[in-house]
Amino acid sequence: MKFRITVPATSANIGPGFDAMGLALSLYNRFEINQADRTKVLGCEEQFAGPDNLFLQAFRHAAGLLGIGVPEIELTVDAEIPLARGLGSSAAMIVGGVAAAFVAAGMGGEGFDEDEKRRIFEIAAALEGHPDNAAPAVFGGFCSSILKNEDSPRAFYARCSVDPGWRFHALIPPFELSTRKARAALPDSIPRRDAVFNLGRAALLALAFQTRRLDLVTAACEDKIHQPYRAPLIAGYEEITRMCEKTGARAVWLSGAGPTIMVLSSGGAGTKELFAVLNRELESRPEGAWRQLALRADDTGLKVEVS
Repeated sequence: MKFRITVPATSANIGPGFDAMGLALSLYNRFEINQADRTKVLGCEEQFAGPDNLFLQAFRHAAGLLGIGVPEIELTVDAEIPLARGLGSSAAMIVGGVAAAFVAAGMGGEGFDEDEKRRIFEIAAALEGHPDNAAPAVFGGFCSSILKNEDSPRAFYARCSVDPGWRFHALIPPFELSTRKARAALPDSIPRRDAVFNLGRAALLALAFQTRRLDLVTAACEDKIHQPYRAPLIAGYEEITRMCEKTGARAVWLSGAGPTIMVLSSGGAGTKELFAVLNRELESRPEGAWRQLALRADDTGLKVEVS
């Protein structure tokens, strides 16, 4: 048994779509799985190479659901997605582990079919507790998704391809922010007016991506239910977002729980200039240099190659 799994990075929430929207990006975690006498993990820092590795946890969980024994494997990880930066590193590990169990159960020999992908998505979303990263990690493109309820593994999604010309500039700070800490910053309740504010913008944002209306993405990409509460946890957030808006960004949002800030540009003539301006500003930040990755949307999602 030898196979490779590739899972893209994801940017969730996208402003108003808290825990419900996300898109896949051209940054990847790649996993090579070989049969072995005992399970071991290569390519990870030592602290992530034990049995608590998220990939292995998801692999064991999915194998149990599929009713197969858990084989011993050698897992080699080639991770481009930075940890604890709001780019779906946990979802990539979980989706990869669930997908590996499906291959071990005899599926995916010629790629996963739609039903297999749906089942992988449902298991991964249940493990994460929210589907906004799992959906684009599996299906690619822009996804809206829900868990039917907290006690049910049923999850639903709809997706569309993203304009291939658009560029997504991931502004990655030199510090981490755990999802647990970012969630702890959120209030237990929000004013009705803030809920209405987000509902309207989330509905418009989904159609803006589907119809490739960049002007509508600009109008809709605002939030009042999570970004204002998380911003104080991110050094430089207010200054950097203001700078992005002044230098031609079409939309700016906190990627996932943060701390990465995602900037959308049209991919046209001004994109190179925006990239250069952002780099100059980010290199001299008082909290340390940020780095910028200019990414495209990934339209494929989860991939498997069985040899």
